[in-house]
This record gives sequence, structure tokens and C-alpha cells, in this order.
Amino acid sequence: MELDKPTLRQLHTYWDTKRAGRPYPGREDIDPLDLRFVIGSLLLVDIEPSPLRFRYRLFGTDIAQRQGFDMTGKYLDQHPWPELAAMARQTYISVMESHQPALIQRRGLVGEQYVSHQSLVLPLGHAAVEMLLIGVVFTPQTETD
Repeated sequence: MELDKPTLRQLHTYWDTKRAGRPYPGREDIDPLDLRFVIGSLLLVDIEPSPLRFRYRLFGTDIAQRQGFDMTGKYLDQHPWPELAAMARQTYISVMESHQPALIQRRGLVGEQYVSHQSLVLPLGHAAVEMLLIGVVFTPQTETD
């Protein structure tokens, strides 16, 4: 996994430190005050196992402003962009099953601007992955990139 965004590298280092030798940290190991450097660009996703659904507990203000909507309290299957939701669902399931971080990379229109977007998906939980901590970075692009 190639993290070329400094904010995502810093988030991954923080998460890795909080694992303390475990496959992944628990939600209680994550202190929001430690994440001030990325707080507006975070997603916190609850995993509801049966039936499997992903609910946004936190949808960062920077992400909401960039995309033009706020998904806090809503489910991934309610996302207005089906292609992105399908990509996210596949990645979320992969992280749940592998217990390993994953990176979503996408280029396209977000709102009215063409952007490159990277999302670092990090597992949280105990015996199983119960939540996902996700950092999102947008980089403006030209349509020819």
C-alpha cells in the first residue's frame, strides 16, 4: 500500500502505534484529540453484522463540504453515488475479512471539481472488525490528468 499523502501516512502511523502488537486497535484506543490534524477528513463507520450494513457515525465536515452532502447517521447503501458506494462496500468487506488496512484511490468529479481522492480504511475492534476509521484526502486535478 503506497501512501503518498502525508496526512494519510500520519493517520496510518497513529493507528499502527495504537495497535500495540494486536492486529488492530479498539475504538477506545483512538483519542479524537490526537486526530486534530485530520478530524475534518475522517469517516467513522459502524459495522452492523446482520444483515451486513455500514453506517456513518462520523462524516467529516471537510468531506461533506467537498461532496455537497453529509452522510452522518446514514447507511452506505443510501449514498447518492452508487459507483462510489459499491467500491467502498467492496473495500470495507475486504478490510473486515483481512483485518488489514486498505487504500481506495479514485479520480473523477466530486461536486463540480475534478479531483483525485484517496481514502485510507483502517479496521477497529476486538475479536472482529467492528468499526472502520477512514481518512480521506482530495487533491484537485485537471481533467487531462
